Amino acid sequence: MDQKIFVAIILMFLLSPIYSMSDDGGNVPVVQKTNSSKEVPQIEQQSNLVLDQDAESKSNETVKDRLGVDTRMSTEEYDKFINAYLKKEKQMFPQNKTTMLYNFKIDLNKYDEFLEMGIDLNKSGVQVESKTYKENALYSDIVIIGKTIEKEEITGSDTFKIEILEILKGADILKQKLGEIPKYFNYFDPLNQEPVMDKKGLYFLGFAQDINKDTRCWAQQRTGSTLICLDDNSIVYEKNFKTLNYALYYKNNEKTNDKMLKSEKWKKKIDDLYKSVKMNESWDVAVANVKKIIEINDDKNFYKKTFTNEVEK
Repeated sequence: MDQKIFVAIILMFLLSPIYSMSDDGGNVPVVQKTNSSKEVPQIEQQSNLVLDQDAESKSNETVKDRLGVDTRMSTEEYDKFINAYLKKEKQMFPQNKTTMLYNFKIDLNKYDEFLEMGIDLNKSGVQVESKTYKENALYSDIVIIGKTIEKEEITGSDTFKIEILEILKGADILKQKLGEIPKYFNYFDPLNQEPVMDKKGLYFLGFAQDINKDTRCWAQQRTGSTLICLDDNSIVYEKNFKTLNYALYYKNNEKTNDKMLKSEKWKKKIDDLYKSVKMNESWDVAVANVKKIIEINDDKNFYKKTFTNEVEK
């Protein structure tokens, strides 16, 4: 055998372990196996780092309340806060079976100040319809000065469009829910499909957690709560607006109307009707009262407050 051929054969056998056949028939390098035990700790370290970051992220999460407001409390801190509040509430009002006080972030420490304003927190379980505008200032998510300008259908519901003149409470909620402070806003009241149009009024709105800019750009009105400003700066509840106008018609024509002239019984009926709906406060006083109540309660700083049971002092 030729010496050159023999050497080539020998070299081929010596080099063959370094190459293997690829799937397409070509030669590819074979990766030499190494001990992978040294690489495992690095992978585990990366995995543990991710887990640590997730745990830290969760531990840094804070609780949001029913309106989406950040309480800036951890779950544990939030639970302690709620328990302290409810414990104090139970001590103050043992007969109260509702969560209204907590839901509307009522400052239990301001009981005496509210009482001076004509609000008894002990009546928090009373139906909304029987509440005064002062109480509605507390038990509403949003309070607006505005005027109803038209009826408008929103996602299949009959709502009423308000032109907003001033927001006394809940501007932060509207901005968070809608992304802006709107010039117009819609409300819904299942018990009142004939609101007073184009009259300045105080509107008290609840269920703000349902406000959605895409599907439900409206809130539900506190039934029978709207306060209307009359031309002489006096006020009347919207639910009594027609009754007042009816009584005023006869009183303003007392000297010429046959019924008023001929029947003392009818005259007394009209007088009683007028007195039952006439309010002695002016619009300016009512607005000042609402602003004062909102200021006393200071619900924006609710989660910074401390509620201590008398027994614990």
